[in-house]
Amino acid sequence: MEKLNLNKLIANDIVNYGMDKTTSFNYVVSLNDFLDEYDDESRDYIKSHINEIIDAVHQNENVAQLDYDEKRQEFDMVFYFDGLFNKLEKKIYNDSQEMGIDFEPEDVWQISYDIENSNEYNELVKSHINDKFKTCGREL
Repeated sequence: MEKLNLNKLIANDIVNYGMDKTTSFNYVVSLNDFLDEYDDESRDYIKSHINEIIDAVHQNENVAQLDYDEKRQEFDMVFYFDGLFNKLEKKIYNDSQEMGIDFEPEDVWQISYDIENSNEYNELVKSHINDKFKTCGREL
């Protein structure tokens, strides 16, 4: 496994920033907006190592496609679905694909939200907690 360096850590931060903000499977991160979160010394470092950081963003496992617009200083990233979904969302997406249903990410997120906020889900969680408590984690 390749070790992390400062450029990769910054690239990961850019990717995670985009993934957190997206409501789809792509997002454009403005370098200037992103730099607002950093102090002057960090900004100088990022600006002087931008090419290495762009390469690290491109190599990030969650990024399917990257276009960097030098004039506008923007990272236009397309993300793989797997990086955007938590475990429940991955299950919903994979199960829907097996059923021949092709949901958009927004649909998967809505289904996941509906499940996690349902009475049935809450009761299932409580039931499993009670079952585990009864056995104190021991097999019966």
